[in-house]
Order: sequence, then structure tokens, then C-alpha cells
Amino acid sequence: MTQSNQAFKKYGFWFGLLIFLILSFSNTQTSINSEAWTVLSIVLLMIVWWFFEVIPIYVTALLPLILLPLLTNQNFQDVAAPYANPSIFLFLGGFMLAIAIEISGLHKRFAYHMITKFGRSMFSILACFMLVSYFTSMWIINTATALMLLPIAIQVCKEIKVENSQFEILLLLSIAYSASIGGMSTIIGTAPNVFFVGFMHENFNIQISFLEWMRIALPVSAVILLLSFFIFFYLIKKNKNIDQANWQSISLEKLPPISSDEIKVLLVFIVTIAAWVFRGNLNQFNFLSNLTDPGIAITSAFLFFLIPSSNKKNDLLQWKQMKQLPWGLLILFGGGLALAKAIMVSGLGDWLGSQLTFLHNFSVLYIIFALIFATVFLTEVLSNTALSISFLPIIGVIAIDMGLPVNIIGMAVVMAASCAFMLPIATPPNAVIFATEKIKVMDMVKVGFMMNIFTICIITSIFYIMM
Repeated sequence: MTQSNQAFKKYGFWFGLLIFLILSFSNTQTSINSEAWTVLSIVLLMIVWWFFEVIPIYVTALLPLILLPLLTNQNFQDVAAPYANPSIFLFLGGFMLAIAIEISGLHKRFAYHMITKFGRSMFSILACFMLVSYFTSMWIINTATALMLLPIAIQVCKEIKVENSQFEILLLLSIAYSASIGGMSTIIGTAPNVFFVGFMHENFNIQISFLEWMRIALPVSAVILLLSFFIFFYLIKKNKNIDQANWQSISLEKLPPISSDEIKVLLVFIVTIAAWVFRGNLNQFNFLSNLTDPGIAITSAFLFFLIPSSNKKNDLLQWKQMKQLPWGLLILFGGGLALAKAIMVSGLGDWLGSQLTFLHNFSVLYIIFALIFATVFLTEVLSNTALSISFLPIIGVIAIDMGLPVNIIGMAVVMAASCAFMLPIATPPNAVIFATEKIKVMDMVKVGFMMNIFTICIITSIFYIMM
């Protein structure tokens, strides 16, 4: 750790603590009760520490368990309950499914087949990588998707002799962006989606099923992906040298015949997706009336530990492989949900609503645009998960105060949190491709800024029409 990083964290620690102490002992507001004021001080402390990353953000997410029982009327059991929200188990099961797909090699087989069969021109290569990245990141976390496709893309560029070219830069950017866009499409695709579903259930008793999410998110993400392709199509067409690439020379490494393990994982995957999509129909059977999306996810994960692998010595998944699970992220979800619940039950949410009455002077279109614009550009420098955790309770208050559907407004903001394309630190896929040292920051800024603006317009337009 550099001295500058240490100083940054030190300032963040004292700044957050100072805000917390000042607010804790200086409640001069007559319109807000003392418990709500205390919750406000905890919220600001956590936001500051998240921003400065004073300690790992997952550790900061444990603060509600410490501070809320000590400083408010909420007991430990009530504060701890959101850490076991059903949406967390949905993400847990979904991630186990993703690990099984990666270990079996099924994801790589799918990618290689798509590229070798359909990638025979500059545009088809680009389209193939974008589609593979998009669809894969629906089920496998977008970071893993980018990591999987990166070496394949670099090898393709070597085969067609366009290394270190503008095409290679655009190809790598398209993979990262498509992975982020694909993650918007399903609940398990990216962390903010999971948090939002838990937030709605915890605070508004609104349950959003896997299929309900996809009915809205999939068309929105598909439109964004299509627009992205046209942007990259235009940028490639501008580069005259790309036409000289040797597209017919692609001879990627042949994969061995599909293994029995891959077939087993594929069957579980297909059954899981089908169960999520048709859960409403399955619930009509008495013995399946209590079946839920998290229950389906955990059942699928459980099966991987029961089904033997081809070597007969192990099962498809082993517990030692669960080191890959983002356990810290699960804690982060829980801490965010606990914080959001405290905002609502303490009366802080109502007080914030009373302070935002000036928003009634603006049109719904303007408010949606402003929220999405702020989310996209703030996510360039902040964790999209931490931003969603901090932002959603305020969004909920604004929506309720203005009589707007909180689920629609919240979903628009959460999807926008996955649409930061300008900087390497904005999203993990951006960081992954930047680490190759084949892309400069300005390369990402030039393309990413266009993506940001067009994405803001698309999400604003679609969700405004849905209101």
C-alpha cells in the first residue's frame, strides 16, 4: 500500500468518525426523532468509509450489527434478520451454479463454438464476442465472463494478425461493456440487482420473481446491447486498416469431445432456468406451492454436491471450491439491507421525504433523468453495489412522496448502476481488460462517454414510458 493510499484512508477514517460524532451529539432538528437522527449518523459514517475504503467494504457492512442495537431501540435479532434475506440465498445458489459451469469448462466450449462457427468477418467477430459476453454474464458474474473471454479474444487477434490495433482495443472494450450490460438482465447477473430485490421485499413486502425481472430488464438490456453494437460498428468502419485483417485464418484450439460432467452441468442448468421461468406454473401443484426462486437456486447448488463426476472419486462440486464464492459480497448485501430497514423503521425515511417536497416542482421525466444521470456518473468512481445500497432508500422515499411506483423507479436506478463505461475503476470488467495494458484510459473514456450518454437516454425513455 502506497503512502498516498494510506493517507487517503486515514483522512476517510477521521472524516467519517467526525461526521458521526457531530451528528450523534448535535440533534437540533425538532422535526426528526432522536433514533432517526442516530440512524442518519450511522448511514453517513458507512457511506464515507465505503467511499474511502477505510477498511474492506464488507467489514464496514457489519457496522449495523454493532451500532444499531447499541444506539437505537432495534434489537440484535431484528438487525441481523436482513443478513439472511431470501435474495442473498438466490445469489448464493446462482453463484454456485456459475462455479459448476466454469469448473466443467462448459462456458469455454460455448464461447469457442460460437466464435469459430460465426466469426468470419470483422463485424461477425465483434457481434459473436458481444453476444457470448452478454448471454454468459446473465448467469456467471460479469467479472468471470470478462476473464473467460479475454484470452480467447487476444488469441483471435493474433490469428488474424491485428494485435495492438484499433480493432483489438474495440474488441476488448466490447467484451467488458457487454458483460456489464448482460448482468442487468437477470437478478443474479450483478450484485445491485440482488440487493434491490432484497430491498423491495424487506421494506415494501414486494416480491420480484426471476421471470418478472427478466420481463423488464431483458428488453432494456437488449436495446442497450443493440445500440452498443452500432456504436462499435461505426467505430470499426472508421478504421480503414481493419479491412486488411486475415479473417479466414482463425484456427482456435480444438476442444475435446464434450465430457459427461459438462452434460450433467448443462442438464442442471437447463432445469434451473426452466424452473425459474415457469415457477408460477409449478406453484399450482400443492407440493410445490411454496417453491421460490431462492429455493430453486439452492436446490440446484445442492444437486452439484450429490451428482458424481466422471472420475467417480468426487462430486461435480467440492466444498473446497467454494473458496471462490463472494462471501464478503453476501455480508455487504446483508449490511445494506439492514441499513435500509433502519432508515425506514426509524422514521428517517419519512423525514427525508419531507425535505424533498421541492421535487414536486419538477416533471417526472426530469426526476427520472436526473436520478439515472447521477447514478451512471457516480458509479464511475464508486462501487455500484455500495452506491445502490446508499441510494435506494432515498429513491424509495422520493418515489413514495411523489406517488410514483417505487419498484419501477428503483429498478431504473439499479440498472443504471451497471452502465458506467468510462473509467477502469467503474466496473470489474473494465478493470479486467484495462489490466492487459492494451487499452489506455482515454480509449475507454472516448467510447465510454458515448455509451454513458446513450444508455442514460435509453433507460430514461423506457422507464418513463412504463410509468
